[in-house]
Amino acid sequence: MENCGFGWQNHLLSATLSGNGVAALPVTNLQNQQGAASLGWRVAGGTAGWNASLQMSLPSALPIRAISLHRTNLSAAASWHIQIHDGSTVVFDQTGACGPQNGQCLLVLPSEATGDAVSITILDADNPDGFLSIPLAYVGPLWQPQRNYASSSTESLTLGQQSTAMINGGEFVDARYVQRGLSIVHDSYGDSDVATLRQIQRAAATGQNILFLPDPSQLPLTLAGQALFGRLSGGDLSNPYGPADRHSQTLTLTERL
Repeated sequence: MENCGFGWQNHLLSATLSGNGVAALPVTNLQNQQGAASLGWRVAGGTAGWNASLQMSLPSALPIRAISLHRTNLSAAASWHIQIHDGSTVVFDQTGACGPQNGQCLLVLPSEATGDAVSITILDADNPDGFLSIPLAYVGPLWQPQRNYASSSTESLTLGQQSTAMINGGEFVDARYVQRGLSIVHDSYGDSDVATLRQIQRAAATGQNILFLPDPSQLPLTLAGQALFGRLSGGDLSNPYGPADRHSQTLTLTERL
């Protein structure tokens, strides 16, 4: 088990992106922070073997540990091929099942790779929707605090629904969305963690989505089910243990819709 991981330096936001897609929903839509399918990246269906292809060109060689897709319509049969290049050298190359859970696919590299270009090809030829929709993605490093979060942390679900009751007592529910939320309680941040915490919260305050992984060492299928990518805010940072190198703060993370 590893300490929890935060992904807050999303290289997608500063990269030069290219790839296929419908004219109104190009791959560059991944650089906005909205999770709606109507504002994401979409690839229309076609002949057998059609796929979504993304190429990222970074301004310099940068660290990468996590690659994730969010709020997608990918089916259980989807797979992806990921390559990271550093100049002419391929430093990471992997093909495998996406294993989407809750519309998310996630891969954590065994160790941090450094590269200046990333290519991601997503195959899902039998998708029943007839197109691939990928509104949100993260490519970048993970920050892990010195010590892990507290077991008192909680998860919540916000149900976006409207219920109409008929005269005879019958109820009709219009289900619009389900939004996950996390209350991440941490009682033991170290002094050296505090500066990074401040940077993460400043980035989040601009509207940037933050990725959270409870345990980055889990298998991709488990990671996809546990990960949350969305809006983060923080409570007061305190020092309840006197001179000890331990700080307490609760972070609230809400899935981006």
